[in-house]
Amino acid sequence: MKTKEELKLYFENGDKPTQENFGEWLDSYWHKSEKLGNSALDLITYQEFRYSPTDNTEITGNDSIIVFPEGIKIIGGFRFNLTLQNRVTKIQFPQSLEIIRANAFGAQYLRGTLTIPGSCKVIEAHAFNSTVADLSELVLENGIETIADGSFQLLGCKNLTDLYIPKSVKSVGQSAFYIPALKTVSAPDGLDLSNAGIPETATILRYVDL
Repeated sequence: MKTKEELKLYFENGDKPTQENFGEWLDSYWHKSEKLGNSALDLITYQEFRYSPTDNTEITGNDSIIVFPEGIKIIGGFRFNLTLQNRVTKIQFPQSLEIIRANAFGAQYLRGTLTIPGSCKVIEAHAFNSTVADLSELVLENGIETIADGSFQLLGCKNLTDLYIPKSVKSVGQSAFYIPALKTVSAPDGLDLSNAGIPETATILRYVDL
């Protein structure tokens, strides 16, 4: 199979790509209707140093950054062993994702920004439930429809103070957003958040989709 750099050579200014060139280009990618083989499901994982919380000159171990490949539709039946070697701190989801199964990333050490793509229609129960995560931003893109019980129970996220729930969300489960640090939540008018776990001290701003 040709590399990306080799394929680009077929389509430089002034070139006249042949039928064979176009065929090689198409064969280098998966169509969304094709089932991916096991060899295509290998995770791309990066490692980053973990520093002591009291001394930024002391390295105490490694954390993992996981990039899921495009074409993946469901992530589930899947939970990392909570060893120092398998701590997950950052995740990049594909735009093809449709479902995140229950407990998929429970008890993980996520930090920084977590983005759930709008292609993901369902986030099942306790998918990101964690007392040790330290997220500062949770981005829920428009397109998400169901956020099940306890999906984002994030007791340790002291800097996660603002949350925007997109207009596409139709159902929010019990304690789905049990995030004690929340101060402001923007949500579509009519969405039931009575059991969502949002702290009573938080301000809920309702918006209308015109």
